[in-house]
Amino acid sequence: MDLNDLILKPADDNLNYDRPWIRFYPSGVLPNIDYPEGSMYDRIEFIGSLVKDYVAVEFLGLKINYSELIESIDDCARGLIELGVKKGDKVTICIPNTPHAVVAFYAVNKIGAISNMVHPLSAPKELEYYLNLTESRFLITINFSYSNYEKIKDNVNVKKVIVCKLGNYLKYIKRAGYWTFAGRKIPKIQDHENIIKWKELLKLGNATKNNKLKEGNNEKNPKTKTNNSNEFPKINANDPAVILYTGGTTGKQKGVVLSNLNFNALALQIISQNNVISGDKMMCIMPFFHGFGLGVSMHTTLVAGGTAILVPKFSVEDFATSFRKHSPEFVAGVPTMFAALIKHKKMMDSDFSKLKGVYSGADTLPNEIKLQVEEFMHNRGAKVNIREGYGLTETVTASCLTPQSEYRFGSIGIPFPDTLYKICKIGTQDTANIDEDGEICIYGPSVMLEYYKEEKETADVLKKHKDGKIWVHTGDLGSMDKDGFIYFKQRIKRIIKHSGYSIFPSQIEDVLMNHPAVNNVCVVGVPDDYQMEKIRAYVVLEEEYEEAIEHKNEISLKNDLLECSKKYLSTWSMPQEIIFRKTLPLTKVGKIDYVSLEKEILEELKQL
Repeated sequence: MDLNDLILKPADDNLNYDRPWIRFYPSGVLPNIDYPEGSMYDRIEFIGSLVKDYVAVEFLGLKINYSELIESIDDCARGLIELGVKKGDKVTICIPNTPHAVVAFYAVNKIGAISNMVHPLSAPKELEYYLNLTESRFLITINFSYSNYEKIKDNVNVKKVIVCKLGNYLKYIKRAGYWTFAGRKIPKIQDHENIIKWKELLKLGNATKNNKLKEGNNEKNPKTKTNNSNEFPKINANDPAVILYTGGTTGKQKGVVLSNLNFNALALQIISQNNVISGDKMMCIMPFFHGFGLGVSMHTTLVAGGTAILVPKFSVEDFATSFRKHSPEFVAGVPTMFAALIKHKKMMDSDFSKLKGVYSGADTLPNEIKLQVEEFMHNRGAKVNIREGYGLTETVTASCLTPQSEYRFGSIGIPFPDTLYKICKIGTQDTANIDEDGEICIYGPSVMLEYYKEEKETADVLKKHKDGKIWVHTGDLGSMDKDGFIYFKQRIKRIIKHSGYSIFPSQIEDVLMNHPAVNNVCVVGVPDDYQMEKIRAYVVLEEEYEEAIEHKNEISLKNDLLECSKKYLSTWSMPQEIIFRKTLPLTKVGKIDYVSLEKEILEELKQL
């Protein structure tokens, strides 16, 4: 069913801004969209009323249709209200990609409370920080993460803890298998007055609904509010709805406050740019504590009336099995994920012919990996290429995307409808020239409200320009060509200062990735009294080349990498040191964590 005419409605162009990229939009795509008032829940409820029997969520063989999903959300919302949750409260959700996370997220949103999204494997002190920062009095967590809360419960002000377990949504056979192999290892949680089990919460909400229905039908009290009355507060589009956390690769983690409009606008922008119809399936691999997983994989899919196939924990083995079973129309992931998938034997005989969209985000997609993955997909029936996007948590996630019609080498695409990009000269609000490097700045309906309790940090990033618009200064270096295609170079703070030259690590990484021996690479600057910083490359080799190290051919291989680099890099941009490693540190969403490598270097220098 194609509901796009009901979902997408045109709006007037009030941006007063030259947008050369619009001509690269697919035919019929709206450059300006009429965004709805109300909450994220309102959007899901609206589409759910039109596709009641469609599968909304699929989890390890269990299918939940839209009617069932909305009913569970409503029960959960009423249950939370009975526990004391009210509009504006922060509710910390610490769950992997399971039905609990979907239901809890929209239930909190229906109440007008704010979902504080946290990694389920956060260390105890991390969890303590998130709870105290947001003053969360309510925590919804999974049973295998509860032990971390137990360690810090005396240091926080949590009044109620809702505990979920995977067995709540597993079929009997899978539930029995899970208990046999994994569930037995999870410590039993002792009963306590401030702990409520997930099923008990839903029963509480359901009982509350039934009581109100009975009261509403009581002839002696005809004015008593019923289930269909205004028992939930009115939610506005610009009300704060979600707190997500920056990746942590640029300093301390900050809570990014995002509104209902931010998420609803993102969903409609993505739907407008893609051939999405109700019933399409999306593999939800990216975690819901990240904007890519929450905004693109989950919310956009449900706003379109699609099916969100939940992947609670990514492994190549499980993904391959699930992909072959479902033949999804859409997949969104990170470069490291795609690189791993094409090497797995289970993916070799998979059918890619139903794919309508494959999206890479959260980190730069090396051209070599892009070409390898596309060749792999095309050989198995795919008619699409990987589309790379760019964004940041401060805009929920992606705010531009490579168009279907044209790929330009090195480009991260063109801006979404109603979204503006401009390149500012470093440290200013002045627009840089075409093709000139500068800071990427973004304006649009997905721009965050603020950093939570960080006025100075907010003021440093959200800046009002002469045009009267509030722009996000991303801290990323990039350029724009005459047609409006954006080119990301790297973090401005990541520039290596070497003998008076500004060196871009990403440029060196792209060159080294083209060598057949290189599986992954990260280039960092090493403090040096004479050169300011030396250029060091950490390299992970392809498996077959690891033997070169074992047979003491390390020097020869390093020389080969340097010789290949000379073809593309200036003398002052050449890596001065190459260190082979088995792995590179990654952030929680799969980005190479160059900050961890820099910290390692500093620790090494302290020991000298």
